[in-house]
Amino acid sequence: MARPREYNANIIKKVRAYINQCTDVIEEYHKTRGEKSDSYDRLVRVKIPTIEGLSVYLGINRDTVYAWKADFEEFSDIIDELMSIQADRLLNEGLSGSYNPTIAKVLLTKHGYNDKIEQEHSNPDGNLKTIVVNKYGGDN
Repeated sequence: MARPREYNANIIKKVRAYINQCTDVIEEYHKTRGEKSDSYDRLVRVKIPTIEGLSVYLGINRDTVYAWKADFEEFSDIIDELMSIQADRLLNEGLSGSYNPTIAKVLLTKHGYNDKIEQEHSNPDGNLKTIVVNKYGGDN
């Protein structure tokens, strides 16, 4: 990665350009050709906006992105927008099956999503115990 550079007004325009170019590409192709019918398949080349992708696009370290986010309100706002777009696409495309649901699930944990449920149980001595149960029934 390049050394950190100074923050300037053009950075927001570049971030917006990066976000706008992060669009999935759907390729449809013949899978098989038969005498009576053909089958088709599609491939989704996923391009969601990420902090890492933005860092590469801007030629800066990821740490610089986080430093600018902490120091500059306008930059912080656009990074929050980037993360919201990312979460929205992961959620919707993961549910539709366009994205690999396992990968979408892993990435959504960075946005606060999980499949665990906290439950409180009282012991006979009156003390409360909190346990975390995942959707498969195991305790953590």
